[in-house]
Amino acid sequence: MAWTTPTIRATGYLVTAADWNTDIVDNLAYLKGEAGVDIVLEHDVVPDAGTERIGLSTKPWDEGHFDKLYAGPRYALHRFVREVVVTWEDASDSDYQITQGDSGAGAAFQMGGFGQSVLKVDDNQAGAKWIYGQVEQNNAQDTAFNASRSPYYRQEFSINASRSTAGAFIGLRQTPGAALPVSASEHAFGLVWTGVIWQFQSMNASDVDASGTQTITAATRYVVEFLLIAATSVECYLNGVLIDTLTVVPTGDLEWSVLVESDGLGGATDSIITLGQVILQEDLS
Repeated sequence: MAWTTPTIRATGYLVTAADWNTDIVDNLAYLKGEAGVDIVLEHDVVPDAGTERIGLSTKPWDEGHFDKLYAGPRYALHRFVREVVVTWEDASDSDYQITQGDSGAGAAFQMGGFGQSVLKVDDNQAGAKWIYGQVEQNNAQDTAFNASRSPYYRQEFSINASRSTAGAFIGLRQTPGAALPVSASEHAFGLVWTGVIWQFQSMNASDVDASGTQTITAATRYVVEFLLIAATSVECYLNGVLIDTLTVVPTGDLEWSVLVESDGLGGATDSIITLGQVILQEDLS
């Protein structure tokens, strides 16, 4: 059964059973997906007041779940996309396909309650703690966030304090390590606490683009999202609001990473990033 273009009726026309069953019963069954064939739409489906980005509207918790998603302008490179959702539980980091590293003393990564994890450093000791995406295991297909694949990354987080003696990074970078990405020296983009301001940064080892100062309040839950579009720009969202579109784009294979560091001059306190759900959009093609 396929869609049948309804006939325009003139006043006084007697609608027959065949007319009704074709125009109403059969066509509604087709539109509801019960006709046994793919539904072909002639124009775009535009959710939530005009945005094409499911879950990136002014309602940051909205999500779209589809059995099939046919590519539109923003999804042209995603014909074989898998969405990876990480909800932290009491398990080892390897169960989440992540790797961790640290430098100095007093750094830790721990699972927390209710699907949370904690990344912390002792501000009285110089050091850093970071986690990042693990290399695919057992010869699985590589899903690194190559810029040409238009990767998407969403992270829920809160931080206990933004101290001048500490730094933080949440985003994607080519070489996860013990220090913040340095502007115009590596390939990375993300939300960065520089020790002075919070801002979005994107760099490609020769240039850097950055947003203005962002307000991140201590002990407050945030959602940060990045969409790298076809190796041309990086859209940066905070709590569902598009903050900036950065035009300097990193190249090469990137991995998601979260880092917190301390220069050891913060006194007897800890800098702590609490992580909630992670959503990764990876391309297997």
